[in-house]
Amino acid sequence: MGSQPPTPSVHSDNATVVIESEKSHSNVEPSSSNTNNTTNNIGEKQEYVDTSSGGHKEEIIDEHDDNNGTSSKQKVEKEHAGVVAPSSASSSKGSSNHGNLDPGPHNPAHEDFVPLPFKQLMLVFTGLMLGIFLASLDQTIVSVCSTKIAGEFNALDQIPWIGTSYLLTSTTFQPLYGKGSDIFGRKATFLFSITVFLIGSALCGASQNMLMMIISRAIAGIGAGGIMAMVMIIITDLVSLRDRGKYQGIIGAVFGFSSVLGPLLGGVFFVNLPIGAITLAAVIKLLHLPRVKGSLREKLARIDFYGVIALIIGLVLLLLPLNWGGNDYEWSDPLIIGLLAGGVVVLGIFCIIEAKVAVEPILPFRLFNNRTNSAVFVTSFFVGMGFFGIMFFMPLYFQIVRQESATAAGLEMLPLIVGLLIASISSGFMVSKWGQYRPFIWVGLALSTIGTGLLTLLEEDSSRGMVIGFLFINGCGLGFSMQTIMLAIQSSVATADIAIATANATFFRTVGSVFGVAISGTVFSNAVKKNLAPLILVNPAIVNVVRDSYEAAKFDDETKALIFHAFMDALRKSFTVCIPFMGLAFLFSLLIQHNKLRKGLGPTPME
Repeated sequence: MGSQPPTPSVHSDNATVVIESEKSHSNVEPSSSNTNNTTNNIGEKQEYVDTSSGGHKEEIIDEHDDNNGTSSKQKVEKEHAGVVAPSSASSSKGSSNHGNLDPGPHNPAHEDFVPLPFKQLMLVFTGLMLGIFLASLDQTIVSVCSTKIAGEFNALDQIPWIGTSYLLTSTTFQPLYGKGSDIFGRKATFLFSITVFLIGSALCGASQNMLMMIISRAIAGIGAGGIMAMVMIIITDLVSLRDRGKYQGIIGAVFGFSSVLGPLLGGVFFVNLPIGAITLAAVIKLLHLPRVKGSLREKLARIDFYGVIALIIGLVLLLLPLNWGGNDYEWSDPLIIGLLAGGVVVLGIFCIIEAKVAVEPILPFRLFNNRTNSAVFVTSFFVGMGFFGIMFFMPLYFQIVRQESATAAGLEMLPLIVGLLIASISSGFMVSKWGQYRPFIWVGLALSTIGTGLLTLLEEDSSRGMVIGFLFINGCGLGFSMQTIMLAIQSSVATADIAIATANATFFRTVGSVFGVAISGTVFSNAVKKNLAPLILVNPAIVNVVRDSYEAAKFDDETKALIFHAFMDALRKSFTVCIPFMGLAFLFSLLIQHNKLRKGLGPTPME
């Protein structure tokens, strides 16, 4: 192979990596000097050497604990092209054990694992937490005040669009950010998403009419979808796979907390601006990742434009009827049927584009060749269906059946959040310590299935202790499972596919939530109409309660009791329909295989 330059060696506490390179041709601009000393998040000092890509030969001597707890060494020697660093070396090794997981034609810069000093990592992580706080906060921030906003703009008939516009764009654009971050870089993509979100938030606060409010919410949703995806992706660049659980556990806790806090803030859009500014400053100043080389024209040429257009159109056609059906239109309405059929057809075209046309697809079908990946996608979908159906309708139990204010209903959900916080953070640290994630997924989804079933036992006069206990169980279930599911897919894909896999796992969960709320909502609405029909025959004024549950307060105590019982029965049915969703999530999670969570970045062999 000709003369070789002196071989640089990289030493750490656990591994020695020896890299020999023939050429000096790189498609990555390192963010720091060629050789630098850093301290990772668990206090180990390691020396990293940025080397050239091109054809190279790498020898990896990896010391780790095998299944029986004894120390063993593996030596891997192979030739390939791409970015070389300790993580990409381990990635190459891992990829070879995942046969059909071809990382694609481009090897992104983000295969380099460049850990930050601990203090810097904490500051960046704080900025990322604030980002996820804002994105999840805005999912529920209008749930209490949407009627008031629409009333001020004299557009009560457009109330659903305040929430739908945000949900529509955040869901639709979410999967685009995974591939976008591979093409334009993690930092640039995240800064774009947070900037778009803040612009949308500012416009919401400054809206002078309903049309401006709806458009502004849609703009904020475009940014929010990127924030949700990019926070999880950036964590994969900053933290080793073994330590990732505790960081993602904290992110999950922040997500749950801010989702409940949203209704308490009630439409205070400007609160996003100072918090978002802190996130921007932290990322701009402290986050340093390798840049993806190439001109803007070259990067644009890599975008799967046909796939992007087909996905956006298909999802819009599908999500609109899911939000309208059973509310604004009957499910049998030709408009609903036509939109659903059109959405299915266009998404079918999207699949053909991804499989046959796209060079760098948004959703590479090779991801589905792996059993764990497919199981994670399906599990995430059903988790979204079951859990968000509960999150949407449980506050109605407090507001309608118990006649509490929206603020009080939000506070009543705190036991669920406490359970989520405890389980999410504790499971994250335990996964990082023991390297096992599947038991937490299974226990979490089993608890969620049981907890959902327990909610069907609630009555109008159920004790506070019973309500608190049931909500706490559901919170623990979600906390144990939500972020550990993400670890499962991140440990099973080639390093170059981590961004796409992470974004799409989040996307499947979000789409599942739309389906879950739509199905549960239809069951609830139909049950309310059926239960109130006999009462309406006696007192026609009760028909107003179907459109606005607060109208029940105008009737005498005996009539109110009958109305509340009718709503309780409808809520019980909506909870019941969520049980099989959570049960299916548990069953599909059993197909998830275990991969060892090493302290380096990248996949490991199946065990």
